[in-house]
Amino acid sequence: MSREEIEEQANKIISEVAEEVMLNIFGRKALNGIIRAMREKYLLDLSEMPERPYIFSEALRRIIGVGSVIVEDLIIENLHARVGLEFRWKKGYGFTEYINEIKNFIMQNKIQVTQTK
Repeated sequence: MSREEIEEQANKIISEVAEEVMLNIFGRKALNGIIRAMREKYLLDLSEMPERPYIFSEALRRIIGVGSVIVEDLIIENLHARVGLEFRWKKGYGFTEYINEIKNFIMQNKIQVTQTK
């Protein structure tokens, strides 16, 4: 598998977990509205979040407010569970750092996307 294919797998895992978490919190209709707002106002598709986690975080905060922190935390925790890593909060880490770290872990360990639905 090439580096590009491995990175594509990592991005897919991260995007799927983010979508699953937000779907569980908001439901399909509200999630579609959030995704639409991200596309229109921030030129960001959910599938691009692993490449642009800071933009995702900022957009989510502006769209849903302070509750975005809870959504981000759940995404991070669920990502760790999905790839079998124990989760620990790290001082000075924010959403972007956790996403980048988990993406690197997925790529280094060549974790494949598995169907969860």
